[in-house]
Amino acid sequence: MTAAMVVQRRKSSILRSAAPICASLWLVACAGQNYGGPINSEQALSPEERRLQAVETKLAELSRKLSSSEAGREQRNAEELGRLRGLIEQLRYDFDQSQRRQQEAITSFDARIKGLEAEALAHPAPVPGDVESTGPGTSAGTVSAAPASPPLSSAADEEALYLKSFDQLKGGKYDDAIVGFKAMLSKYPQGNYSDNAWYWTGESYYIKKDFPNALASYRSLLEKFGSSPKVPDALLKTGIIQQEQKKNDAAKAAYNRVIKEFPNSSAAIQARTRVAQLR
Repeated sequence: MTAAMVVQRRKSSILRSAAPICASLWLVACAGQNYGGPINSEQALSPEERRLQAVETKLAELSRKLSSSEAGREQRNAEELGRLRGLIEQLRYDFDQSQRRQQEAITSFDARIKGLEAEALAHPAPVPGDVESTGPGTSAGTVSAAPASPPLSSAADEEALYLKSFDQLKGGKYDDAIVGFKAMLSKYPQGNYSDNAWYWTGESYYIKKDFPNALASYRSLLEKFGSSPKVPDALLKTGIIQQEQKKNDAAKAAYNRVIKEFPNSSAAIQARTRVAQLR
């Protein structure tokens, strides 16, 4: 073997030994250049990507706010719809009651007219100057006194008291309305409008934030007029007051009673929304 061949073989051996070391040094150099420190998400993103990420974050926050706002608006709309439906039911009930009382008054008036006509035929009025036609104790030419006009019927009087108080309530005179409703209830505790009077008394107290008296009024309606059309609304308002007082169990019981006993009422719509919030 020549000297040149020996030298060449030694060079090859040195290169083979140095190759792993060079590779390791190259990897370290690469790591030092590209990954000189700990990597975080911001260093990994380009400026454009970071701006896009910020926009997406703001969009998600806006979407959450819109969803929350829409839920609150839906609840307010449901409550307003329920209130309007309750008012429509109240007006329809009052109209039906008025129609019924008017028909009763007409029938009663017709009966009185027929009675007077029959009495007039049975006892004709005396002719002036006709002594024989006069009855005992009367003299010829005496004119009998005109009958007094009948007093206002109790139904009409109750209705007048109720409507006056209801007008005061609509006009924002809540204290006057409460006094009027209570006066009507004292005079007609079992009248045609007594259940409504208890309910609107409770509403007047509720608007004034006098919750104890409002609850007492609704309770009187529920106990004394259990079949009244105002019972679902009275139960709903009872639950609303108890919810505002943080008595969630009692409020939930009132809402569930509305849903169970009056599922098709306008009050049940609001009750379902509110009971879902308590879960």
